[in-house]
Amino acid sequence: MATTGNRTSNKKRPFAEATRRRNIQGALWQNHDGDGNPFYVTSVTRSYKNGEGQWVNEVLHVPLDDIPRVRAVLAELEGKAYEAIEADYQASRDEAA
Repeated sequence: MATTGNRTSNKKRPFAEATRRRNIQGALWQNHDGDGNPFYVTSVTRSYKNGEGQWVNEVLHVPLDDIPRVRAVLAELEGKAYEAIEADYQASRDEAA
């Protein structure tokens, strides 16, 4: 049950903001602590079809304070992935020569 101001609703709590890039959707959710003060949490959803052709949604909830660390980890992994791709490419060229 969501509370909005002085109203109480059985409807699903709407997100404050949302954005999408192909199969990745991000949403910003407003919550309230025990004293009624608002705070925000983000969610990132990756949608894809599994082997049976059914849609699957993987969701990661990230508190605002953790977003910079998540971004840093993803950027580091992206760099390492491209380094590995380049090394694999060079190795295949060396084998072909």
